[in-house]
Amino acid sequence: MKTSSDQQSLSKQAARPKSVELVEAENSTKEFQGKRTIPLPSWHFLGILLIFLSGGVGFAATSILLSFNGSSNCSALYVPLASATTRLYCAQLEAEKQTLGSYLKAIRMVDGFPQDHPLRPDIDRNIQVWTNDILELAEVQFQEGNLDEAIAIAEEVPVNSSGRLLVEERIEAWRLEWRDGERIFAAVEREIRDGDLNAAMRTAVQLSYLDNIYWSTVKYEDARNQIQLARKENEELDVAYVAHRRGGIENWLKAIEQASKISQNSTAYKQAQNLIDDARQDIIRYIEGLVEKRQWTELLSLSDRLPGRLNLDNMVVDWKILAQAGISAERGSVTDIKTALVQIQSIQPSSSVYDQSQRLMRRWQDEIADVTILEQGDAIAAGGTISELQRAIAKLNLIEEGNPRYREARQKIARWRERIEIAEDTPTLQYAKDLAASRRNDSLSEAIVQARKIRPGRALYSEAQTKIREWQRTLERREDQPIYDQAIALGNSQRYSEAINVANRITAGRALYPEIQEKVSIWQRELTAASKLQDAYAAAARGNISSLVEAIRLTQEIPRSATAARSEGRTAADKWSYGILNEAQRQASALSIPEAIATAELIPSGTAAHTAAQTQIEAWKRLMRPVQPIETSEPLPDPQA
Repeated sequence: MKTSSDQQSLSKQAARPKSVELVEAENSTKEFQGKRTIPLPSWHFLGILLIFLSGGVGFAATSILLSFNGSSNCSALYVPLASATTRLYCAQLEAEKQTLGSYLKAIRMVDGFPQDHPLRPDIDRNIQVWTNDILELAEVQFQEGNLDEAIAIAEEVPVNSSGRLLVEERIEAWRLEWRDGERIFAAVEREIRDGDLNAAMRTAVQLSYLDNIYWSTVKYEDARNQIQLARKENEELDVAYVAHRRGGIENWLKAIEQASKISQNSTAYKQAQNLIDDARQDIIRYIEGLVEKRQWTELLSLSDRLPGRLNLDNMVVDWKILAQAGISAERGSVTDIKTALVQIQSIQPSSSVYDQSQRLMRRWQDEIADVTILEQGDAIAAGGTISELQRAIAKLNLIEEGNPRYREARQKIARWRERIEIAEDTPTLQYAKDLAASRRNDSLSEAIVQARKIRPGRALYSEAQTKIREWQRTLERREDQPIYDQAIALGNSQRYSEAINVANRITAGRALYPEIQEKVSIWQRELTAASKLQDAYAAAARGNISSLVEAIRLTQEIPRSATAARSEGRTAADKWSYGILNEAQRQASALSIPEAIATAELIPSGTAAHTAAQTQIEAWKRLMRPVQPIETSEPLPDPQA
């Protein structure tokens, strides 16, 4: 829709051709008059001609103005010659495309007019709107995390544009927001590296407060995922550390397996690799110990279990060679040792176990000679006679201390000497056994004498000592049995003191000593019970209340094992308890109820009168309570009635 100013502008453009044509017509008339002497038309004719010319020009201009279509003619508009109204209108149409290019083109179409132009306020207002639209396009990029793209779009706004200040302010705001996001995210990553995951989570929350979708959502989730991953990896690494600290090959392998789960982009990756290296060194030292101890079977089994991530492939190959050679050598024959020497020769000087392999080679070479001697000794000892065994021992004594098979030789010598000692001492021990079985009065003593001929350290010494102790105890029983029987008889007659004196004649260490001491303990308890009972009777004989209480207490101290004395004491205590109760009742009859209660409370629990005494005490206490006045709701009688 065209404004009044647009119509005035178009009217001026239409009016301009009219004045030009008039001037040209006048000049042509003058020129024609000067050249030719043709008679001119009258002024009436000229007036009519001018009226037609001006009307035609006006009609043409109006037709052009009324036929103007922005959508079809703006594309062919020549901006430098177009009016401000036309350029503004075409710029508005261009901006309606809502693309970066259309907004920029619209700004360029109208931004060239001076500041004092009548349409400048409208132009600036439109430029502000289009600049805002451009910034909104850039804002989308900024919110999606494309800061450089957002700035590049915003900076497309012409530098001399009236909306440039708004652009600069928006770019600065973006950069400040972006720096805040980078600062917070860097702090999160630093805290994750430091292992303070709780602080990292608190810092990450600050991202959600930023006025940027990319930082508040995408990077916030990224930070949370990193924290969760770090927490999970730390848990895995903690399991690995615990396993490593426990020690042992199984725990070291477990630690390596757990630590290997930490990815390369993890903040805990370096720690995990350090832990793997530590466990690797522990395993290497452990395997070196297996080699030194010549535990070849375990070494071979472990070599097959080592994970490839330890980068021990070359060492594993050499360890397997050592293990297989060691297993061959342990079979013991000369042929087996020679096989081991052939196997171990494949280990190269560059190997980490080369020095160990060389020591083993020298050992096995020396061992071949020892094995030959051992085999010869076994062949000699196979006959089993004392002389053959002695010759075999002499043969093995050729293996000197420090030789590889010295220990094995000493073990064989010890076994053969034991066989010699058994062969030499068996007749002596058997003779002693035969004497002990003859049942003569002095046969056990003679058997003990014979068995003691087998000296300490001999193969049959332990067996001989066992038989000596057995025979010695039999002798002691024979000697002490009369004393034992006499003591038992005295005890059965309740002559406990005499029984104890006789029993003490059997001294400690003798065969019957444990048995007689059990009897002595019983007799001593009976004596104690009798003494307590007599003391109780003596106390009760004094006849007063405190003496009866003391007598009852003494009966309760009689041991339970002294059944007769304890039963008698219980009967007496029941009788004395009723005596105390009778005295309390007498006191109550004499109207001394508090004294009666005090007396009855002295009766010990467990006696026959205790329950009755408690009942009586409750009755007496009720008698001592003051009588409560009876309350009545009836009115008192009037004394004046």
